[in-house]
Amino acid sequence: MLSVLRRGRDTPENGRLGSPFRLFQSAVVSSDLADGIYKIAVPLLALGISRSALAVSVVGLAVRLPWLIATLPAGVVADRYPPRTVMRWASAVRLPLVAVMCALAATDRLPLWALVVTAFLIGCVGIFVDVAAQSQLPRLVPVGQLPRANASLQSTQMFLAQLIGPALGGYVAALGSGGGLAVVVALYVVTVWALGRLPSTVLEAAAHEQPVRAAPPAALEGKPRPSLGSLAGELGEGLRYFRGRPDLARLATAAAVNNLSYSMCLTMLPLWAVAPGRLGLSETGYGLLLTCLAVGSVLAGPVAGRVLKKVGDGPVMRIGAPLLGVCFLALAVPGVPVAAFGLFAYGLVSMVWNVAVVSYRQATIPLALFGRVNAAYRWLTWGVIPFGSLIGGALASSAGTAWVFLVAGALPLIAAVLLPALRPPAAPTQTGASADAAAEASAEASAGTPADRADTSRVTQD
Repeated sequence: MLSVLRRGRDTPENGRLGSPFRLFQSAVVSSDLADGIYKIAVPLLALGISRSALAVSVVGLAVRLPWLIATLPAGVVADRYPPRTVMRWASAVRLPLVAVMCALAATDRLPLWALVVTAFLIGCVGIFVDVAAQSQLPRLVPVGQLPRANASLQSTQMFLAQLIGPALGGYVAALGSGGGLAVVVALYVVTVWALGRLPSTVLEAAAHEQPVRAAPPAALEGKPRPSLGSLAGELGEGLRYFRGRPDLARLATAAAVNNLSYSMCLTMLPLWAVAPGRLGLSETGYGLLLTCLAVGSVLAGPVAGRVLKKVGDGPVMRIGAPLLGVCFLALAVPGVPVAAFGLFAYGLVSMVWNVAVVSYRQATIPLALFGRVNAAYRWLTWGVIPFGSLIGGALASSAGTAWVFLVAGALPLIAAVLLPALRPPAAPTQTGASADAAAEASAEASAGTPADRADTSRVTQD
């Protein structure tokens, strides 16, 4: 196990995660479930307004473009202010936007331009919720419990997104796009309620139990700066820290390669699996095939923490990515049992690997910089996904669908050979001025903004 997480596990790892974590989990899970239904309802709205392919593509662009535009600024905001506050206010802004879209759709008064604008704004605000969620978790639980907390959170998200989500998607389609958005509004209300009941007082207790994380002096200098003009400077500070961490760059490269391969495979899998494809499945059979991935992830979630404790975070992070490549190679075999096992194994391995990597980032990136560094990491690793779809389509057209899975499986294996060994940073001792600065940063994170402090009387991803 890596030294930082080993030291963090001096804190009780078998203790209860507590009601604040469960409230946080409720907020994240309800938000993610609402996002999944929303992404089904919006294309239906677009089709109801216009059957034009251009119109539908513009709406699709409005849904996906915020990830490239808003992720890095969201990281800056998540570092300027307490992540709980960012999540709460972003969720509160998102709620009326979806409610207005729902009301206009239900009364057939939603024009295409309004759908595009509101979809873009909802997407941008949602990015702030997602980025702040990963910054919030290290403030809720000690480092020793991060793998367990991440495993619980991610397995629940996977269960809802891959198993419950498709069933709800069919129900939403039966309700109509307006009715589907009403369900989204109800789930976002749950998110705002749960975040409102999450106490800010728990942040200080969690922060004091964590080991000190290395940070450049600029990251620990002072308080959140309200000037919008400092956005570029703060973002540059996070990017410089990310560039100075070879271990993060290696993990980001491995994750980006895996996401590229995953996108290639999942884009072309219907063509390979559904008749007259080589696997010869019906559409129902294809849906059942995809559940193998979800079942693997859900089964791995409860045991991921124990696996990491026994095997170690370091070995899991080193061998996890190439193992995922082997799972992609299995999809090239024209047999349903082999493909089902490949997806099941991918779900198992990816869940344990994700828990290890996310917990490692949360344990080793300074809280004062976490939002910006994590946003840069995710911007890089998720930004390749659209290119995977394009590459998969081009490769299937030119060489055949089987080559998509062969190339996708080879990429993580090649990356594992070419990338340097993972070397985590040494954790410094907390002495002198840096200790005082870290204590000040921790106090600010727990105190929050004036508006946040005024709300401490209220009892209370990824």
